[in-house]
Amino acid sequence: MARFLSFAVEHALAGTGDTLKEYVLGVEVFDRKKDYDPRIDPIVRVEARRLRAKLKAYYASAGKTDAVIVQFPKGAYAPVFRVRTTAAPRRRAVKPRGADSSIAVLPFANLSAEPAGDYFSDGLTEELIHLLTRVEGLRVVAWHSASQLRGHEQDLAAVRERLKVDSVLKGAVRRTATRMRVTVQLIATDSGAVMWSEMYDREMGAVLAIQEEIARAIAATLRPALALVKPSAPRVAPKECYNLCLQGRYHANMRTAAGLRKSAECFAEAVRIDPTCDGAHAGLAGALTLLSEYGLADTVETMPKAEAAALRALELDPQSAEALSTLAFIRSLVDWKWTEAETLYRRAISLNPGYAKARHWYAVDFLALLGRFEEALRELHTAIHLDPLSLIIHEGYAYIHILRRDYQTALDSLRQTMALEPGFFKGYSSMGRTLSLMGRYDEAIEMFETARQKATDVPSVVAALGQTFGLAGQTEQALQCLKDLESMAARAQVPCTCFAMLHLGLGQKARTLDWLEKAAERREIGITIIKVHPVYDPLRGEPRFTRLLKRAGF
Repeated sequence: MARFLSFAVEHALAGTGDTLKEYVLGVEVFDRKKDYDPRIDPIVRVEARRLRAKLKAYYASAGKTDAVIVQFPKGAYAPVFRVRTTAAPRRRAVKPRGADSSIAVLPFANLSAEPAGDYFSDGLTEELIHLLTRVEGLRVVAWHSASQLRGHEQDLAAVRERLKVDSVLKGAVRRTATRMRVTVQLIATDSGAVMWSEMYDREMGAVLAIQEEIARAIAATLRPALALVKPSAPRVAPKECYNLCLQGRYHANMRTAAGLRKSAECFAEAVRIDPTCDGAHAGLAGALTLLSEYGLADTVETMPKAEAAALRALELDPQSAEALSTLAFIRSLVDWKWTEAETLYRRAISLNPGYAKARHWYAVDFLALLGRFEEALRELHTAIHLDPLSLIIHEGYAYIHILRRDYQTALDSLRQTMALEPGFFKGYSSMGRTLSLMGRYDEAIEMFETARQKATDVPSVVAALGQTFGLAGQTEQALQCLKDLESMAARAQVPCTCFAMLHLGLGQKARTLDWLEKAAERREIGITIIKVHPVYDPLRGEPRFTRLLKRAGF
């Protein structure tokens, strides 16, 4: 009935109320197929009677002071409007000047015929979130947190409690090969009042213009004195390129080996189709970087491609916080140019203070690695504020406490994280690392084995398991893990740091240093933790290890 009401009112206001026939409503509102016959299926007539009764009851109770009354005459589906001249003025609470507003953009519903279209509705939601983060004074909950409330959009109290937001944007997308219809509603989480709503019925190529129109309408509603930081004229997106970028983000968000590889493929194809698309280049840079960070691609081969993509994105859009963050990641963890990396991170955050990933990477993959733990925690707290349900950011909070040697705090934090999502493999591996450092080897082995099962043999997890077996005196099991790593290396590149970790658990310091030197030669990302990670404490003071620290710029 809510869809029925919105659809009918929008058409009446647009002057197309005469098109509201029973067949049209059956197909467009109630998702009946094109062969729908109103004589056989009375859904529209039944719902229209219910809607008239609901509206009558509403205007006699909660809506008795509404200035405008919407009515559906019997036998008609086009609404009429009546002004109630005696209505009492309604006032909304106004925030104090300077107070930040907050919003969560919940996953848009996919109303298209094919379920595979989820990538489009999800991608449109994520792109809109990214655009809204450019609005000054508006806290926008990141995609990873908003997406976890899929299916609970109607429970505004739960959304308000879990995400700490004043308003939510809900929407739905229906598309064909050439056209799309997007309906959106901005709703206050405290009262459930609709603050703004709109329907867009456009050609597929106008999707970028629709995103910007929605963002500007929200900015005008929530922060009237402000506008988007980076205004731009309506653009036409090449349909194939745009679809591939949305698919790339959709697959990257899965954070699986297959998903990251598919993401890189989608963005590479998008770049091929439209070499001038800055978002495609930035997405490709991010996907390749994550592949290397997760040990799923050869750093020597992959990172130069990631750097080239990030630089090209910045040529096309110098204000791309996404590309700046990826380039900062490369400058620190691959090039070991720490000063330049910090400049890039700070610029990304200044351009887009609401970009949670930039703050997360700056905290965990830069400040913490330099031993600047208090600064890292401050940045990470901001990232959590922006993305409160992100598992990887919460895991980063525990990771910083591991580096601080505050193992109990790390363990407590990880237990809370695992309560959010028991299937999160990095939670188990981080818990295993913490327990291993605490000397609780049996418990650590159990955690690593669970992580290995859930992640399907990620090299770093196998290495950590083997190292813990070695520390526990279970040499045979540690050597089996070494054989497993060697078998994996025969099929794909396995980071040298994984072999170093395992040999360290076996007490073979010389072999460990051999592998760490190979990792440094290859500029592997894993080598950058050597300054602060307690797992390498047994090597501190060794001349070869000291030279490695200097080589990495520490």
